[in-house]
Amino acid sequence: MCKRILYILPLVLLLIFTTNVSKGQQMTTIKGLITDSLSGEPLPFVNIIFVGKHIGTTTDFDGKYNLSTQWASQQIQVSFLGYKTYTKVIKTGQSQTINIKLVPSNIQLNAVTIKGEKKRYRNKNNPAVDLIKNVVDKKDFNRQKSLKYYQYDKYEKVEMSLNNFTERFQNKKSLRKFQFIFNYVDTSKVNGKPYLPVYLKETSSRVYYRNSPETMREYIDGDRTVGLEGYLDQDGITSINKSLYTDIDIYNNDIFFMTNQFVSPVSVIAPTFYKFFIVDTSFVDGIKCYNLAFLTRNPQDFGFTGNIWITADTNYAVKKVELGVGKDHSLNFVSDVKIVLDYEQTTSGAWVKSNDETTVDYSFSEKRVGMFAHRTVAYRNRIFNQQMPDSTYGGVQTSIYMEGSRKRGKSWWNENRLIPLSRSEAGVEEMMTKVQNVPAFKRFMDILMLLFAGYKDFGPIDVGPINTFYSFNSVEGFRLRVGGKTNVRFSDRLMLEGFYAYGTKDERHKYLGAVTYSLRKIDNQFLEFPVQALKVTYQHDTKIPGQDLKFFAEDNFLLSFKRGVSDKMTYNDLFKFEFIRELNKGFSYTLTYKYLEQSAAGNWRWDYSDKDPVQKTVDEIKTSEFGINFRYAPNEQFYQGKTYRIPIFNKYPVFQLKVNAGVKDLLNGQYDYQTVTTNFFKRFYMSVAGYGDMEFEAGKIFGKVPLPLLFIHNANQTYAYQLQAYNMMNFLEFATDQYISLNYTHYFNGLIFNRIPLFKKLKFREVMSFKGLYGTISDRNMPTKNGGLFLFPTASDGTPLTYTPDKEPYIEASVGIANILKFLRVDLVKRITYLDHPNVPEYGIRARFKFDF
Repeated sequence: MCKRILYILPLVLLLIFTTNVSKGQQMTTIKGLITDSLSGEPLPFVNIIFVGKHIGTTTDFDGKYNLSTQWASQQIQVSFLGYKTYTKVIKTGQSQTINIKLVPSNIQLNAVTIKGEKKRYRNKNNPAVDLIKNVVDKKDFNRQKSLKYYQYDKYEKVEMSLNNFTERFQNKKSLRKFQFIFNYVDTSKVNGKPYLPVYLKETSSRVYYRNSPETMREYIDGDRTVGLEGYLDQDGITSINKSLYTDIDIYNNDIFFMTNQFVSPVSVIAPTFYKFFIVDTSFVDGIKCYNLAFLTRNPQDFGFTGNIWITADTNYAVKKVELGVGKDHSLNFVSDVKIVLDYEQTTSGAWVKSNDETTVDYSFSEKRVGMFAHRTVAYRNRIFNQQMPDSTYGGVQTSIYMEGSRKRGKSWWNENRLIPLSRSEAGVEEMMTKVQNVPAFKRFMDILMLLFAGYKDFGPIDVGPINTFYSFNSVEGFRLRVGGKTNVRFSDRLMLEGFYAYGTKDERHKYLGAVTYSLRKIDNQFLEFPVQALKVTYQHDTKIPGQDLKFFAEDNFLLSFKRGVSDKMTYNDLFKFEFIRELNKGFSYTLTYKYLEQSAAGNWRWDYSDKDPVQKTVDEIKTSEFGINFRYAPNEQFYQGKTYRIPIFNKYPVFQLKVNAGVKDLLNGQYDYQTVTTNFFKRFYMSVAGYGDMEFEAGKIFGKVPLPLLFIHNANQTYAYQLQAYNMMNFLEFATDQYISLNYTHYFNGLIFNRIPLFKKLKFREVMSFKGLYGTISDRNMPTKNGGLFLFPTASDGTPLTYTPDKEPYIEASVGIANILKFLRVDLVKRITYLDHPNVPEYGIRARFKFDF
């Protein structure tokens, strides 16, 4: 699964209850065209709402509108500045087309004249475009970052709620034991829908900014999460919230929202990306402003629709912004968005945010329960141009949790909460405590965690992962496995884990046992950041040489289906000791000692030739190895699973350096060698062109070692597209003792497909990738040039099966379609070089799950 997938909180919370919504409260759909009664010209940005509700929409540039809801009233009201308000009775529970001709009123505007234009939209001689260009020219002066120093208190709360449910849904038999939850229902001020809060996240902090060198640090004094404790990784949920609902600076060229990159309406490219219209002049907090409406030129592009109020003076500062998305937007599972930003002027002239409010209405289907997310941010106690000690701005982490920040009591929050909780928000903790004590809820969550995390807990023991209980391969035949681990109910410092497996073809027993001891108390997961732990592992098992799966077990059932021949493996007896230490500054290291005995498995013999003309066979090799792995990942975000972490990539790079040393004659080790590998990963954001992921890696081995100890490069013979593997390479096909590799994938996010009629309706997104590998084997490790080394494997006719990519780089590339059915990516992969190798495909179709917004 991809980076953003699992970490989508709304999907997880959505599954708390049964989601089929009854048809008892039917949909009301109205659509039509609104025009000027005199000229017949279409009117853009006309407001249409259901009377007595907060549910409404606006017309598009062509005067068309479309509005559907289960909570319609019997009247709609149509209003537009310069025209008489129009009210009409409609029929609820039906679909109907209502075309309306608005009658101009006698109101005359001194500053602007509103006129529907049927002619083609142009930037040239367009006063709205000239106005936004003035805003762009002045933004460096007006924006908050023009100040040398500033600081402020910040309070943020994120509320997740169930919505889109009806009275008949509330009365379902499956919810009889949960009827008390509906006492906490509230009504949205945004769209009038009822909603039920199930999750609340509060953060209280102090923020410090320095202009040169530009640095912003947030010191978090209080952090509190309510809802589904014990089921979800709360640190991971914090990372999810940050990736979904980032702080928006309207003056940036690009705005990160819902893990995607949106073009800002005051971007330098805004005049070519948006259409702008001057609506009127009005006073906002006593300041005269131009009201400028805007919408994307291409409705499917990642951009906003909305209004921006610009001060009617020579400063052209942004006073207020309302952002939304059009009805044809490209976001998945989102039916509506409303973002409101208010700004106020400082004594220095710069404008700063005084209010920040984001509302997202998630909808997986019109007739299913959805999710409602509401984020509110308050700013208080601002201080400008007061310099703090350099240590305040130092370090690489942008967010620093102060000691005790996650253990604040109720009285502390009452004193430090800048915005009071609503009645429903205050009741989340009480309600969820009651819910989690209902046996039916516990059973449901057990099933849910089994499906998503792969484990079923039996008190202090988690059994799983279930996707490894049955698999198959050509060496072991059918592989049956059972395993599990202890959890924090067993101990908050000690974790035991293991499995037993049996192959029906090789008739061998495999097993693993591991003990992890945390040097600090654990609240939820043993990989909980920052990890400080000792781990001892013993494993007797099989392994495919070179295969390196990041987030899956090698015996995952879905990876059993492979192309070609995969009959060469090793039997491993592994003892490993690890000391893992993570620091809050983005730095971590792991110290290891590993003793490994390997023997050939399947259709593989370790033959070698020495001075003796008789070919010899080795049964096993033994290595005794020390290692250290340095990792630097500033401001890293991830979601914590039961036994692994899923990264949430951002703009910050990730560096890794691994150094290992084999010691001969230490505990029967047979080889002296040293290996060094380095890895660099970086995501590049490119505005409307999407984003790209680049990974560079290099490695070198010092010493004389046999084939199993060389770099055997990560091949993939399954039909699943693997990001870090070479998908057209065979297992054991390439080996080196020094190499460099480059992997680049670019996600265009609909840049091309959004301009193709059929594809833009399907919301497909295009993706391209390139993978290259170049390496050599020195003479000391080449069996044809140095005796005592294993011969490389060959086919029955003597054809070599293992090579070095030294004549030219190994290269493969792919083009793919992502967002198929909103969760599937399919790639056409082409192998470009070394097509003369035996049993290698030139083309292949590969697929992977990619859940994304």
